Amino acid sequence: MAVKARFARLISESGLKKLAGETYFERGRDYFEAGAVVQVSDGNGGIAARVQGTELCPYAVRFWLDEQELRWSCACPLGTTGEFCKHLVAAGLAWLSGMAVEGEPDIPEELGGIRDFLEATDQRALARLVLQRAVWDEDLLDELILAARAFRSAGGGKPPGRPDRRPSTRAASRRRRPK
Repeated sequence: MAVKARFARLISESGLKKLAGETYFERGRDYFEAGAVVQVSDGNGGIAARVQGTELCPYAVRFWLDEQELRWSCACPLGTTGEFCKHLVAAGLAWLSGMAVEGEPDIPEELGGIRDFLEATDQRALARLVLQRAVWDEDLLDELILAARAFRSAGGGKPPGRPDRRPSTRAASRRRRPK
């Protein structure tokens, strides 16, 4: 079944308002109308978007299904706690408006060399590289935490023999970092 068909009954303007509440819905609508949604794509079982917030880099936003229930994530501080933020509203409205392109999100052209390197790198070496960087980069750590949660929710489970050490908030993740 196509992504559009699966999500059509779960994402609506009234549904977004219910999930976000009046204040975040209005802020999200303002973001959408101001053109803050940089990219929306639907494919690979979900919806992915990039929404320009107050930070330099756009926030990564995702919607996916856990069985038949809508799940979401946003890399913003509010989103990392699981709240339905204005960026999610803006992305949802952009998807509803038909902005989405089918398939994976585009990789900016200047990142082509990096993509080539990543595709050629051994998976274990790449995992070590990313994990080492995540210790020092809060945004990357938050993004990896969200991706791991989505992986588990989608039935990926946790690798055998590995403890579940996911912090529940950004503050919890800071406590683990070396000084």
